[in-house]
Amino acid sequence: MKRFLLSFFLLFPLTFLSAQKNILFISVDDLKPMFKSYGHQDMITPNIDALAAKGTSFLNTSTQQAICAPSRASLLTGLYPDNTRVWDLETQIRDENPNVVTLPQHFKNNGYYSVGLGKIFDSRSVDNGYDSKSWSTQFLQGMPNQYYFSNDAGKSGYQDPLVHQAINQYNSYISSNNITSFNGKREARKLFPLCKPSTEGNQDLPDDGYVDGARTNYAMIKMEEAANSGKPFFLAVGYTKPHLPFVAPKKYWDLYDRNNISIHPEQDRDSSIPSIAFHNNHELVNSYSDIPINGNITIDKQKELIHGYKACVSYVDAQIGKLLSKLDDLGLSDNTIIVLWGDHGWHLGDHGLWIKHTNFEQAVSSPMIIYSPDHGIENNKTNSPVELLDIYPTLCDLAGISIPSEVEGRSIKKVMSDPNHKVRHAALAQYTRMSGGKRVMGYSLRDERYRYTKWVQMDYRSGERYGNTIACEFYDYEIDYDEKINRCSDSNYSNIIDQFELEFKRRNIAQSSPSSFISVSTCSESYIAPDNNEYFESGIYTASLVAKNGMDSIITIELSLDGQLTNNVYDSDGKLYAEQLDSDYQWYDCSNNQAISGETSRFFKPKESGSYYVIISDPDCGQVQSECISYNQVLSIERKEIKNYSLFPNPVDKNLHIHLDKVYKEIKIKLVDVTGKTFDNKEFKNKSKVSVDVSRLTGQFVFLISLDGVEQKKTSIIIQ
Repeated sequence: MKRFLLSFFLLFPLTFLSAQKNILFISVDDLKPMFKSYGHQDMITPNIDALAAKGTSFLNTSTQQAICAPSRASLLTGLYPDNTRVWDLETQIRDENPNVVTLPQHFKNNGYYSVGLGKIFDSRSVDNGYDSKSWSTQFLQGMPNQYYFSNDAGKSGYQDPLVHQAINQYNSYISSNNITSFNGKREARKLFPLCKPSTEGNQDLPDDGYVDGARTNYAMIKMEEAANSGKPFFLAVGYTKPHLPFVAPKKYWDLYDRNNISIHPEQDRDSSIPSIAFHNNHELVNSYSDIPINGNITIDKQKELIHGYKACVSYVDAQIGKLLSKLDDLGLSDNTIIVLWGDHGWHLGDHGLWIKHTNFEQAVSSPMIIYSPDHGIENNKTNSPVELLDIYPTLCDLAGISIPSEVEGRSIKKVMSDPNHKVRHAALAQYTRMSGGKRVMGYSLRDERYRYTKWVQMDYRSGERYGNTIACEFYDYEIDYDEKINRCSDSNYSNIIDQFELEFKRRNIAQSSPSSFISVSTCSESYIAPDNNEYFESGIYTASLVAKNGMDSIITIELSLDGQLTNNVYDSDGKLYAEQLDSDYQWYDCSNNQAISGETSRFFKPKESGSYYVIISDPDCGQVQSECISYNQVLSIERKEIKNYSLFPNPVDKNLHIHLDKVYKEIKIKLVDVTGKTFDNKEFKNKSKVSVDVSRLTGQFVFLISLDGVEQKKTSIIIQ
């Protein structure tokens, strides 16, 4: 076999051709998961539904904070808001995190052409270049005139001549009356109901009469540019609608009959729900001229707003359809990973609420659809609790590039092929409030059925991460999807709430005092905790460590006294290694089941080719036996001569790990089968350790690696 492989490579020299997947990254502002494919049969969203039919719809996705800038800062850095320290619409990401590597920046650093437009970052949280470190070329949020219909800038968001007339009247009024205060302008705006209306749907215009249509025109040009860059691309396209005001060409309003639109059936606020959970619809009331200051929105106006929201969703759906068609026209659909996401949900009258800015389901629940040409099952729908934070590591995982160690999300790649797979007990969201002049943080956990929220009084801006709980909420969506009743004090749910409390402890948040969490698995008959208490049964325990300053530290211990030994064995650098640490070992020859004299360490270097196994013993955990693993002495000698890298395990079933002797600027990896067909190409930069997901492959392959342009010797690997 070795002669055949060497002859093959001499006849057909191998080069590294880029086979990395492109990324089309589509963001939609204020988009709640209200599509036909998500169960809303009245919605007209054919293009989003077509994408969902190809990929995975994550039906239980939580934003990290239901407000534009913090949500986007979290998603694009891979960090929770408490670590970005962006909780508002004023803080810039790099003022708090100067060295953070954003998602598009990470792809750029790994050889991608990174280009973006529209609303990706919130402009209030980045520099004038929209975080210029993230992009390979200039980022544009607003669109130049030439991308609009008839060279019309349309930058005010409105096209109705009567609106522009009212805007001029309003501006003249506040100027002549020297009105400069926020409240003064707000009150003056109500005198001119058309100067900033919440909706506009009477204009018979093409899509590029408004900004999102102009963005699509520009995006298709940038897609061609990226496709011709000679690199895989990361193309980020950010749409603004259905953000207020609800403006869209008339044809999208005509898709819906307002007579068939119903207002939300539950607009009351039950006394069981704490007042801190609500707000006064400030963004809608303060900014729009046709909404009364008292916030009383009539039934007709509610229907108009819902009509406008639906029209804007269908308008954005059409823009997404144009992007996907352009991808097809360029022949890129089979080589492009697509992710569609909204930065948070939106209230449409439930609880008497509009806009976002809460921890309720309608604000936290966010749309997320991911399609990968070579991973996942079609029309996959999952209720597994996931977070927008998971997009960063998942795209890295799907594209085969490293996931930065700082990233706090989790890859949900496996959920794309197994909708029942879970990466966490519950997804986390949070929102800020003031109460009695003091700062409060509301932390909310959502699993498949329940939501548990705690409002914790703490000065989070000064670094506090613990404090007294002043209110709590608990909702059972199986019997109360509209969150009518807060069941936080219902004893029937106490055991379930205890599990959510444990999840808060795991995350070390929403606690009343400094705390930490440890998970202990041991085969011993007992366990001695840090406070010297001894436990003889598995369970959840608490240890209190007394501090001299009087601020005791609480440790929650998740104890398992039935831990087991692992019997995994892998081949690396010409040796066989047992994965289990700190145990007793005896290696055996599989051909005769005879113990090999003197081979009692964790690793074993056979003197000849064959098949071997190890018996691993522990005085507390007992004994396990590994499966037989094949060993080829010739290939092992060849690997030993390679000084630059080691790879393990071999055989491999999921992730192949490559450890280098130093950091290399450019690392290229290829997997080729014995016929010479290339099955995987990966490129990394400035790494000393990399991993490759090979879970979709099986059989014998040749592993090739080039380090800073120098090809190393080939290695045979087996993928199970």
